[in-house]
Amino acid sequence: MNRRAQRIFSRLRTDVDLILIANDVEPMLDLTFSYVTGATSGVYEGCVALVGPRRVEILSSLLEADSACKTGLPVTTYRDSADWQRILRRKLKGARRIGINPPELSHRNYRRLRRVASPGARFVDVSEAIRAARLIKDDEELARIRKAARIASEVADAIPDFVQLGMAESQAAAELAYRMQKRGATGPSFAAIVGFGPNSAEPHYSTGETVLKRRQFALFDFGAAYRRYASDITRTFVTPGFTRRHREIYELVLEAQQAALDAAAAGVNGTAVDRAARRIIDRSKYRGKFIHRTGHSLGLAVHDPGSISHDRPLVLEEGMVFTIEPGIYIPGFGGVRIEDDIRIRRDGCELLTTADRELTVLHGP
Repeated sequence: MNRRAQRIFSRLRTDVDLILIANDVEPMLDLTFSYVTGATSGVYEGCVALVGPRRVEILSSLLEADSACKTGLPVTTYRDSADWQRILRRKLKGARRIGINPPELSHRNYRRLRRVASPGARFVDVSEAIRAARLIKDDEELARIRKAARIASEVADAIPDFVQLGMAESQAAAELAYRMQKRGATGPSFAAIVGFGPNSAEPHYSTGETVLKRRQFALFDFGAAYRRYASDITRTFVTPGFTRRHREIYELVLEAQQAALDAAAAGVNGTAVDRAARRIIDRSKYRGKFIHRTGHSLGLAVHDPGSISHDRPLVLEEGMVFTIEPGIYIPGFGGVRIEDDIRIRRDGCELLTTADRELTVLHGP
């Protein structure tokens, strides 16, 4: 039996005959396809997972057939669009209530599925059940996330060894990707954010050609992907000549992060964890400079379903994996974000990323 499929069905609020997870072309791929099939290789454009409580099967293009067969699941291949429709129409015959995942389903695929479903069949939004299932990581998922977190942590600790004054942000980002893959990562889990000086005050900055100078913050936000699972870590450094203001901001963010880490545990609402971090910053002169949520869920996606935020209540459960990443951002000056990945436990949280969090000066090699 497919335990992940069972996990989804156990969280449904209404009965369905089966669930369809349908991919369009990259990047419009439903990550739940990998979740329910266990696929670690292949792209699966145009492929469909037919998910029942006790059986999962794959409708695959010939292009992806070899990769699909590696999952050990039943695989049916199609040759072209007409064949895709013919096979699905046959497999959906008699199904009256069909589950779909609208947040990751393209409008084109929705229309195609409507055409092949039996007349009178009803499509049911099961995205909340999928979200709830994916929030709790099983042992295999946790092992992959731990590996991805370990790789990212090792690279974060090595940043002072290869980043130096005069280096461009893009050069540093390239080094991060290279060093992660050299340590066994499938690749980066997202395009690294490397921001030097004032650029570090932009949380979702696009890495550019700015070079590292004295008296600056240097922010590195990156992650490793390992067998489809992601890690996400941020470390902020200073350069020689840094000021008391640089230190003050850094130590406030570190204190805020530690407060959130101390608050995180099964049974605690994520809003309380966010409040623990935000309270530290908002009682300082930097009130209002923490401009994003405290954390997000992590798994197949860097931003998996679920967050630790002041306005999105979520009771934390054992086995959930989140980032904890408070920050302070001063436009024109710079910003600090310290981010780590955690697993929620009954008595607290397990720190998955282990890179040094103390204020460190980048002198260069």
